[in-house]
Amino acid sequence: MSNQEPTPLAQEMTAQIQLGLPGTVGKLARQLREVDRIAPRLKEGGVVRKVAMVRDQKRRSVGLSHARRSIHAFGGVLYGAAAVSHELTTEGADLAHTGQLSRMDVGDLSFLEYEKRIEWRCLGALYELLEEIFEEDELPDYVLLNCPFVFGLQLYAHVLEEGEEDRLDIFLKDELEALKERIENFWIRNRSRCFPYNPAGPKVVSLHTGRLNEPLKALEGKGLMKSPDHIDPDVENLMRNDWNDVISVGLERLLLGILRPSYRTAAFEREYGKLDYRAFPQELKNSGTLAFHYLSGLRADPVHVETIGSADDWEAQGGSEAIDQVAGDLMALTYFDSKKAVPLPLWYAQQAVQVVKKKRILEFYKRETLRAMQEEQVDQAWMAGWEEDNV
Repeated sequence: MSNQEPTPLAQEMTAQIQLGLPGTVGKLARQLREVDRIAPRLKEGGVVRKVAMVRDQKRRSVGLSHARRSIHAFGGVLYGAAAVSHELTTEGADLAHTGQLSRMDVGDLSFLEYEKRIEWRCLGALYELLEEIFEEDELPDYVLLNCPFVFGLQLYAHVLEEGEEDRLDIFLKDELEALKERIENFWIRNRSRCFPYNPAGPKVVSLHTGRLNEPLKALEGKGLMKSPDHIDPDVENLMRNDWNDVISVGLERLLLGILRPSYRTAAFEREYGKLDYRAFPQELKNSGTLAFHYLSGLRADPVHVETIGSADDWEAQGGSEAIDQVAGDLMALTYFDSKKAVPLPLWYAQQAVQVVKKKRILEFYKRETLRAMQEEQVDQAWMAGWEEDNV
């Protein structure tokens, strides 16, 4: 059997690879030449900026992360939803772990939009931790999140589409409204306490990977052009006039061609006006957020950063220099050069919350639930209470 003849499909694949190889090499070479032509002009025009990283400065920061897991059981799902906050004080090579908090929710759900509902519970747990952090008199220098600030259609259940209210599970609607109210009220109470609204307040930052095309799309005019960073008008004209060439090269490839370690992209005000009118929280949607990318090391992926405050708000606190400070601090808090590198407090929170993803926890929950049902423990508990009441 080891000497089987190649199948016709395998032969065709080999032939197609050999025939397509010259074309692929030629296309890539052309695209790389375009990168070499466009990238220096973007770099010189202010699309990327060098950032100074000072690790010896003392910083107190908190990272918050959430995770979830579910398994099918009893005609529905059993789930675990958790959030963890990890506080870290750093100064040079000295690290001090100053606290870790967690919130956990375990239960059962029907199949009705269960994935969205578990995500709601994760966000509820995360914001419960945020509320506890902001109850302290002395706030940290940085609060690092692994979730976006503004939630749009991706968080809504499909049954919440317009005209579907009559088919909606009332508990599903109430649950989402409770989450929206919690998040909205948190930012109404605490937005003004944070940087840039309060110069001495904590810098609240959301970090994740992706959206590499965002800065270049903003330059081309598909997004808001408002930025606290100075960008040469010639670069904006280049992006508009040569947009077809840029698209053919690939926005991500072009940006990766100019983004180097210890550099950040220009920051742009996020446009939430085009989001669904139900996006929340309105407090941040109306006041604005700012986004940029940075690269912390040779092996690391670019990290997408979003922070609260509009371009005008950041201009009032120093503009480009203030954003450089944030990017430099985030790089200084990233102690490892790896593909998924993030600032250390967030990394610790991400590692701690991974326990909820272990299947054996929910399998144990399932076995214990089944055992209790078989032993009729629940019925006996109800009967015991009823008998005591009727003695």
